Amino acid sequence: MMRLRQYLICAAAFAGLSLAGCSGTNLVPNTGTGSSDGKGGQPGPSFTQFTDIPMPSNSSLDMDRSIIFGASDAWHGRLVLNAGGSQAQMYDFYEREMPNFGWSKVTVVRADISVLVYDRENRVATIKLTGGSFAGSVVDITVSPKG
Repeated sequence: MMRLRQYLICAAAFAGLSLAGCSGTNLVPNTGTGSSDGKGGQPGPSFTQFTDIPMPSNSSLDMDRSIIFGASDAWHGRLVLNAGGSQAQMYDFYEREMPNFGWSKVTVVRADISVLVYDRENRVATIKLTGGSFAGSVVDITVSPKG
């Protein structure tokens, strides 16, 4: 019983420290550069905290499914976006825009669930694209350290 209590205390402490590293205050879209609407339009809003990943202008961050550690060009974690564009539009958007942000393509799979993998310096980005339940698509971006 004592061991279980110690385990629960450690787990709670770890969870608290992990959540303390999350920052959700600067996730409001604003006018920025480096992203477009996925249809070849003018640059649109981007999330100011993520300066190294293109964000479609017609997307919103799913805070319940996202977890971020760090900020600027040193963050890692998972971003989940609800995008207004179709899965095909989001695929084209990321394939076109990721190199503009310094990412190099490692591999891609275009299918019902598409996966794009890129690397940049000491990090890897995996982008999973699925169709939305009614319209649009879900963009799941995981960025982690290499190795």
